[in-house]
Amino acid sequence: MGEDYISLEEAVQLSGLHANTLRRLLREGIIRGYKAAFEGRQRWMVSVLSLKQYTDPFHGFLLERPGPKLFLRRQDEGDKTGPEE
Repeated sequence: MGEDYISLEEAVQLSGLHANTLRRLLREGIIRGYKAAFEGRQRWMVSVLSLKQYTDPFHGFLLERPGPKLFLRRQDEGDKTGPEE
C-alpha cells in the first residue's frame, strides 16, 4: 500500500509551519516528499506520515530545538492531584 501525499499548501494548513520552512525541511530530507508537475509548474508533495512524525511534540522538531526539554508526565486515572483526605 502506498503512502499518502498532500500538497505543500495543505501541509502548511495541517502543520501550522511556514511554507518556506517546509520547503527547507523537504530539501534537507527531514520530511519526505517529491516534486511533481502540476499545471505546468513543479509543486512539492509532502508525505502525510512524515509530516505527522515531525510535528509530534514528543518525537519531532521540539527535540531539535536548543534549550531544556519539557516532557509532560502522563497522569494515571487513579493518581490524585489534590490533598489526600
